[in-house]
Amino acid sequence: ADLLRAGALADAKVVHGTRRAGVRIVTVTGSAGGYTEDGLVSLPQPDIDQRVCDTGAVPVTVDAGGDPLNVGRERRLFTPAQRVALSVRDGGCRWHGCDRPSSYCEAHHVDPYSEGGRTDIDRGILLCRFHHMQLHHSGWRISRDGRRQFVLHDPGGGAVNLEPRLALRYAFGDVDPPPRRFRPAA
Repeated sequence: ADLLRAGALADAKVVHGTRRAGVRIVTVTGSAGGYTEDGLVSLPQPDIDQRVCDTGAVPVTVDAGGDPLNVGRERRLFTPAQRVALSVRDGGCRWHGCDRPSSYCEAHHVDPYSEGGRTDIDRGILLCRFHHMQLHHSGWRISRDGRRQFVLHDPGGGAVNLEPRLALRYAFGDVDPPPRRFRPAA
């Protein structure tokens, strides 16, 4: 499924900053949950939060009759250049033990944008779709104190540092390269 998704989204010019078609989700400020724009499917708040984190939101102010008065502009998504920078820094999904490459990843705001978080490289981290959804739907969270290491917090209160991927530690530090996985045929 991940391979099909990555292939469907891939565009050689903007592979790290792709936008995808989707269904708009309508929410009302101050209420939990929302629904698809056709009003046929209701969605719980964790699903909406994950969608906003992944694709952004456009606030629309309407009057009592539902007529749009003001359409805000989207300012919260990581740009293609920021996605490339995250790819260089993270090398793929930063979740502990995950090996998904950058092209399979989504940029996650460490500080939720809906709570005033910034769309800055030092406040973003790459996560594969599986781990991004697990984070949003299962009570996990990621924190970062200034520019120190990212920390993954599990729902039970445990925490683990999200170390850079081994290949990047080798490229940027005094770490031996990983062992070869395959040997030449004899």
